[in-house]
Amino acid sequence: MKIAIPDWQGRVSPVFDVAEQVLLVDLDNPENGSRRIERLGSTAPHERVRRLTELGVDVLLCGAISWLLEALLAAKGIRVIPLVCGNVEEVVRAFRDGALGKEEYIMPGCCRKRRRTRNRRRRGAADP
Repeated sequence: MKIAIPDWQGRVSPVFDVAEQVLLVDLDNPENGSRRIERLGSTAPHERVRRLTELGVDVLLCGAISWLLEALLAAKGIRVIPLVCGNVEEVVRAFRDGALGKEEYIMPGCCRKRRRTRNRRRRGAADP
């Protein structure tokens, strides 16, 4: 499984839509160059989706992301886990260990309830 995390000075970039680069981590191949920084290039949503698809990304862990970009990624089969913050290396470990739901990895001003509500609303469920 390949995960991508927008990197800004060693932390998760606060807004994916304008992030310049991602840390790409291959969790299935930890020994052989499984980590590398990749430039994203254009900030155009379709170009970002094309780039992540080219890189073989399965999961994007990110901070804030526009609805359009999130929907385009989902349509290409890339799972998006938004509203994540923290040190990139710690976020990678937390994802690998199933601990990403901890309070310390949720963007300030965002709560678990809002994160869950956002996902439900996108799928057409009524607000809680």
